[in-house]
Amino acid sequence: MVRSIKRFAPFSAYAGVAILLVLCTANAHGQATATLSADVVSEFESVTLTVTDRNRNTIDPDFSALERDFEISQVSTESNIRIVNRRMESTKNWRLELMPKRTGMIDIPPIVVGSSRTNALRLRVNPISASERDFISKTAFFETIISHDKQYPQAAIYVTRRMLYTAEARIPSMPQDKQLEIADATVLPIGSRETLRETRDGVQYYVMQWRYVVFAEKSGALKVPGENARVAIYGNQFRPQIRTIFAEEKLISILPIPDDFPQDKPWFPASKIELTQSFEPADTETLNLGDALTRSITVRARDSYQSALLPLELESIEGLRVYPEQAVVDSILDGDRVWGTQSRSFNLVPVEPGFVSLPEYRLTWWDTEAKELKVTTLPAASFNVPDPAANPNVTRSPQDYDQSSAQQPNELSPSADGPNLWFYLMSIVAIVGWTLALALIYLKNKRRIPRFGLRGESSGVDFGRIRNAFRHGDASTLRHAILHTVAHHFDSDLVTARRLFLASSEGRGILTKLDKLVYGGAIGELEFDFNSIQQVIDSIADNCESGPQQFDLQAVLS
Repeated sequence: MVRSIKRFAPFSAYAGVAILLVLCTANAHGQATATLSADVVSEFESVTLTVTDRNRNTIDPDFSALERDFEISQVSTESNIRIVNRRMESTKNWRLELMPKRTGMIDIPPIVVGSSRTNALRLRVNPISASERDFISKTAFFETIISHDKQYPQAAIYVTRRMLYTAEARIPSMPQDKQLEIADATVLPIGSRETLRETRDGVQYYVMQWRYVVFAEKSGALKVPGENARVAIYGNQFRPQIRTIFAEEKLISILPIPDDFPQDKPWFPASKIELTQSFEPADTETLNLGDALTRSITVRARDSYQSALLPLELESIEGLRVYPEQAVVDSILDGDRVWGTQSRSFNLVPVEPGFVSLPEYRLTWWDTEAKELKVTTLPAASFNVPDPAANPNVTRSPQDYDQSSAQQPNELSPSADGPNLWFYLMSIVAIVGWTLALALIYLKNKRRIPRFGLRGESSGVDFGRIRNAFRHGDASTLRHAILHTVAHHFDSDLVTARRLFLASSEGRGILTKLDKLVYGGAIGELEFDFNSIQQVIDSIADNCESGPQQFDLQAVLS
């Protein structure tokens, strides 16, 4: 008998382990449960599924198995902790609002919750009558309007989500600004919620609509998600019912970048391009050394947006230094279309005399409507930089030299017979003029009478803008303040103000340092103070005898 027990001992041990595993599995299975708010519902009626977990799992359940037969309109969670007989029990509940996609018997499979699985469930969905279905479908519904079923990456796709309902429907409160989230795309709302009225087949509808513009980030399938709303439907011969209406999702095909587009050019799609430029000063035929010519370029791209615009750049130009300003970009709505806009100015300063040519500006882009490659250009421009050493203010033709070589009799010249009375009179006038000039110079040095009004902060000039710029400590703001202060005080333009400031060696040093900090990417502190700038402006006033246009041009040459 003992031998028989020993023989079956291993089998009993294996059976015990198997029973223990079954009990553990059953216990684990029992830690996650699923229940339905109703076992039978009607078509267009939702049901609540509750999933309860007692295993303290940190991973949320996977509800993807439900998407085949249900629309999941809402998911909420709730956690509870209680102590029973000095033992703490914690549970977590997930509640899902489900709308069946079909009628008949629907099996709800087990839901995986961490290491557990819920029990399976079964739901019966009874169909409603054809007349009731037609009444409900016409009382409240969604619609989604898509401008393109095929589009290129970074090109505009206009999406309008509309909710239409009659007086027999009571709808929930809808937000003024409703977000539309689309994976792998940039979505910009166009305004806020719009409220309209519309008549279809003799039925008057109230309409709420939201508009968006979508820019896909890559080629492939782009999915515009659907949405749902619960509405109360009254009227007809049926009792009031709560129903859920759905907006179906839409699929858009995002095409790859065409093979015709150059591989060495950045991808830039649009349906229309407007490219313009302007010059300041407008007359660009002649530009002196030290002057600044500003070239401003503006691009407007329809069905594009600011993040997709290509940066405006100018290549280096022989004989010029190019100082670009900060670009200004924006996305604007013109009618029902979105335009991406960008403007940028370039300060062009000639550094050597001669003929300078600005090449044409070319923008390569893809026309999304014509589906072809296009290039938009700005015309080239050219101007001459005269050489100051050649005295450009004196221009004479060969005929002038031939005529001047022949001496013509002059009534004011002394005659061979003896001194002329006019000669003596002119000599006296010259002596008196020199005497007066010396006297004025003496008085000027003694009394320091400045020109164009009094100089200095206490005598009329407004240095407030420059003082504020020093408080900010920004080189760009300070440069802007200096030029505007000089231009305002001398009643001139910014180009003349720059030339006046460069006429002084100290001013040229200050402005050169600021240009390097603003345009050249240099890093450093300002090597001058407010008093040094004030002294430069005072010296400009002393050196200008008759107006801001008279100054030494050689002083502005580098």
